[in-house]
Amino acid sequence: MRLSRVCMVGVGTPAFIPSRHHAGPGLRSAHFAESAAARGHDVLLVCVMPEEQALPGPVDRSVGPGGRIRTVFVRENGLEAAAAPEIAVFEPEALVAATAYASSLAVRLRLDLPFWADIFGDFMAEAQAKASRLGGDGPIVHFWRMLGPVLERADRFSAVSSPQAHALIGQLGFTGRLSARTAGERLVHVVPCAASPRVNGHAHGAGGQSLRGESLPSDAFVVLWSGGFNTWCDTDTMFAGLERAMARNDRIHLVCTGAEIAGHDEVTYGQFVEKVEASAFRSRFHLCGWVASESLAAYYREADLGISIERELYERELGSENRVVAWAAAGLPCLTTARSELGRTLVGRGLALSPAQGDPDSLADAIVGAAGDPARLAAMGEACRRYAADELHPAVTAEPLLGWLADPCHAGDSTGDRALSVGLMSEPGATVHLLEAYLAHLSLAQVAYRSTRWLWRRVRRSLPG
Repeated sequence: MRLSRVCMVGVGTPAFIPSRHHAGPGLRSAHFAESAAARGHDVLLVCVMPEEQALPGPVDRSVGPGGRIRTVFVRENGLEAAAAPEIAVFEPEALVAATAYASSLAVRLRLDLPFWADIFGDFMAEAQAKASRLGGDGPIVHFWRMLGPVLERADRFSAVSSPQAHALIGQLGFTGRLSARTAGERLVHVVPCAASPRVNGHAHGAGGQSLRGESLPSDAFVVLWSGGFNTWCDTDTMFAGLERAMARNDRIHLVCTGAEIAGHDEVTYGQFVEKVEASAFRSRFHLCGWVASESLAAYYREADLGISIERELYERELGSENRVVAWAAAGLPCLTTARSELGRTLVGRGLALSPAQGDPDSLADAIVGAAGDPARLAAMGEACRRYAADELHPAVTAEPLLGWLADPCHAGDSTGDRALSVGLMSEPGATVHLLEAYLAHLSLAQVAYRSTRWLWRRVRRSLPG
């Protein structure tokens, strides 16, 4: 196998670096970088960090017998200038980006390299979910503006599920990529969420203090929510079901790690907190917020059941759940509404419980039933652990990417003019309609700011030289 020097672009803190702010994008970039390095590739991982988090210095580490990862941290504003010196020294042979957002940033680097774009969940379905949560269609244009250039530029793509891969193929057809020159090429691959044998750098079952004490009784039945409160979360059904279960069994407690997702969904968590604060069972809801990565193993170890209650959305049908995979790797069975391919697989194999969609009574029945059957949960947990180790190991799930990295190549239509280049942004009527919806969603201050910025860009392009 030929080894490559791979430039990867990610968003947020990768999971192998301790932090309180690990989210799906950071798990995905760590999955890709560590799997590539374990095969002996050298990886330069450029992590774009949100403004509210400090920029750490570069981190160098060895992985496996010969692979290395150099991680550098930059801001989105000034990405090109900040990343250019590191990229120039590294001299990469391939470009990989983990998540659609990171892929849109990778396009900005203008590297003439074979480019693998990971579209980690259907981006336009995520736009719909966010629009639904916010009550306006502003996100539709914003998300397409990021995704469109990626569909045009990348040579290979990955999706997180088989349904999403099919949707992504349709999106490529819509942008003119399913042409004579790409016929026979497998442009889209499935790379599922990976079940790391560690929780953000820490072995399952290792470390962390006991969570049980005065506020969490030693005999408590602990239902765990971990991770961000995303646009797909059905917190209304989850809260109502938990309250009804608590009314029937005083051992039931909910422990939450995670909170709002800055810059993406800052609404859902706050709505859930309002319900909790007004609950007659307030003392049995334990909202811990974002916790240090070294503490997560203890939360997984001491929980009895994970919970993932979803809204009825295309985003759920096409996406997946990192948190559910992490629970499985730790031997923690879950209760899921199973809207995704992963959820359906777990329920179909008897590895998860599933209440009726949008039904608090069904959810309460499932929780109370689980609390009364510890032997069943223990057997399910061990089966989850085996399934995660055998079928969701990082190297297994990343195999399509690793195969491509052994010989990175451009797509057949990467040179010359394309016969067809269409898409949402090439249709004036659709563009005008969505632009109006986008502007209607913005405040006057945001419109003024964006108008000034757009005008300045237009002036700069018109200046000579």
